[in-house]
This record gives sequence, C-alpha cells and structure tokens, in this order.
Amino acid sequence: MNPVEKIQADRKEARQLGDTNADICFLALADSDGNASVRTLVLREITENRFTLFINKSSPKWKALISGASLELLIWYSTLQHQYRVSGSMRELDPEIVKSSWQYRPNGSKYLDHVYQELGDQSSTIPSRETLTEKIKHFEAVLDPENMTAPSFVAGVEILADRIEMLDLSMEDRIHDRRVHNFDGTLWTSEILIP
Repeated sequence: MNPVEKIQADRKEARQLGDTNADICFLALADSDGNASVRTLVLREITENRFTLFINKSSPKWKALISGASLELLIWYSTLQHQYRVSGSMRELDPEIVKSSWQYRPNGSKYLDHVYQELGDQSSTIPSRETLTEKIKHFEAVLDPENMTAPSFVAGVEILADRIEMLDLSMEDRIHDRRVHNFDGTLWTSEILIP
C-alpha cells in the first residue's frame, strides 16, 4: 500500500465531510538540546512522498528547521478517525514557487507577512493586540492585495517522508489498525504494528 495515496484519498474525503483538520497538520520539532515544540500549520500539497508547508523565516520554527531539528508531522482527520505520523527530512522550496503560490494566500495572511518586516519577528512580543490590528489596517490602506508581492523572508519547505505510521481508530471491534510504512527512495514497504 502506498500511504501517501491513502492520505490523499482521506484528505479528499475529509474535505467532503467538512473536517476542520482537512487542510492542516501539526509540526513537531525537537532542537539539538532536546527542547520540543509543536504548532498547527496549513498543509499545502501532498505529492509523491512530499508534504509542502509555507513558513516565515522570522519564525522560531524556521530557525529550528535550518539548525537541523528533528521533525514529525501529525495529520489527524477526526471525521474518519485516521491519524498519520510522517517522519523524514526537510528541504527548502525554490523561492520562485513560493512567490507564485503566495499570491493565493488569504489577504489577511499576506498583510501579516508584511507586518513582520515592521513590527517584529513572528512570535515576538508586542504591547497589545491593537498594535497588531492597527499595523494590519495600515497595510490594508497602503497595499493593494491584488498587487502585493511576497516579502523575501516567506519560505516554503517540503517534508520528504521516509516513514509514515498510520493509525485507524474507526474499527468496529475497537481494535485499532496500526501500520508503519517505510520508503527506500523507490518503494514503500508496510508492516502491521500492535496498536
């Protein structure tokens, strides 16, 4: 079984069912000191063994990724009761792909990317929420969303999966189906695990 094709099919079904997790994933990172962190991100594309995410280079997650933090993606489709844990390596996307894809982001997200240049790095502190909303209102007044371009520190990454663990919690007998899939660069192999 190709687990990526299964994830793609599940994602399509989850979207049809209105699953709020259909287009997100959870990125877990552990830095070289063993400090763990997890965050919710939009999962852009799933192709072959690649899972695409957009990240701002001012964010702590970018700094962790480029310093070699170990990572894992968690994909959870609650409507289907299917969970996927995706492990592998990371590589940066071509900046031209990121710039062209950036145009399809919601306007609020585009303005926020511009806010980082003037207000501070992602996750930095600010005096109040109004500081943020006023800065966004400023950009709404001076930048036309149709003609905005991506700031230079918007990036994209691909998680190149070499291991995907699947957990199906929907079994009628309540004995969960758990499998691990390993990719050797050409083929996926699968083994059944005790849940």
